[in-house]
Amino acid sequence: MNYDHFQRKDFLHNDSFVRWVLFQENDPFWQEFLKQHPAKTNEVTQAKQLILTVKKAEGQNMPVLNQKAVWANIEDIISEVKEAEEQTGAVQRFWHSMAFRWAASLLFLAGAAWFWTVRKPDHQVSYQDLITAAEEKSPRQEVANNDPITKTIHLEDGTTVHLEKGGRLSFPVHFETKRREVVLSGEAFFEVAENPAKPFYVYANELITRVLGTSFRISALENGKQVTVKVQTGRVSVFKQNRVDIADPETKGLLLLPNQQAVFNRTNEALNRSLVEVPVPIIAQSPRVKRQFEEVKVSEVFKELEKLFGVEIRYNEDALSDCILTTTISDDSLYDQLEVICQTIGAGYKEIDAQIIIESKGCK
Repeated sequence: MNYDHFQRKDFLHNDSFVRWVLFQENDPFWQEFLKQHPAKTNEVTQAKQLILTVKKAEGQNMPVLNQKAVWANIEDIISEVKEAEEQTGAVQRFWHSMAFRWAASLLFLAGAAWFWTVRKPDHQVSYQDLITAAEEKSPRQEVANNDPITKTIHLEDGTTVHLEKGGRLSFPVHFETKRREVVLSGEAFFEVAENPAKPFYVYANELITRVLGTSFRISALENGKQVTVKVQTGRVSVFKQNRVDIADPETKGLLLLPNQQAVFNRTNEALNRSLVEVPVPIIAQSPRVKRQFEEVKVSEVFKELEKLFGVEIRYNEDALSDCILTTTISDDSLYDQLEVICQTIGAGYKEIDAQIIIESKGCK
């Protein structure tokens, strides 16, 4: 975003600016902005003062914006300014100041109400919470992607991170001896360098993802309703944390295999496993490879699909023992191929806990 032409009211309505004032997020960016735009110092200062005034009036622990309290505080400030300026005879300066505070307060109340009305529940963990805890252990560095295209980050252990637009990745200057830890906000695809003696941890909101060497995608938007981990290769363990603690989690997690995903609901704290929307073949092969089956048991076809996509297909072997099938399977959509097979043998299927369950009364 281009802040060069921002006026006071624009800063008041800007989410990044408000969070910088309240929580010092992205401080290096805003400090550099002030250095590069000294003419904006006065407007930035005025906007900061008003934001802090509203915060003071509201109180840090109130769940919703109390407009009466805000206005009472602002009116007290106006009265104090009026008294001080009347004593010095600077009535004109007072009215200028009061007009500013009144108008700017209206603008800010409209732009800031969202924060107090959607404050995160106590069990939720933010990127800044995690950074604060991590910084107590070791010096860190951060890469933010403010560009419209994916940014590639190469870590010292050989791991590659593809950070999507709007994402932030925090990692130590040097990894510890026995573990590698990074903190993510936003979405990123990880290609983790294998090191069984040094597990790799990704902290993203309330989820902790632990791997030894694999590739996977994490989506953990700061104000998103859920956190998602999708595995492409290898295996990962996913845990939830209810408090900020950069340490081995004690809670029981989920083991994810290729083409599986974990979805964590940040509202009810439910952690569920399922298949990804579009399972892809896990076996390296030439594009568009097809295999023809002529008059074979359907169990053979299911086994080939299991091997190709790495997905467990469960069914009653006795019920389907007489089901004979002629078909072709390929690296096309898993679900489309299951649909064709099930229609042919008069069966149905559903997904439960990242497994395909075939429902059939048999082919007799």
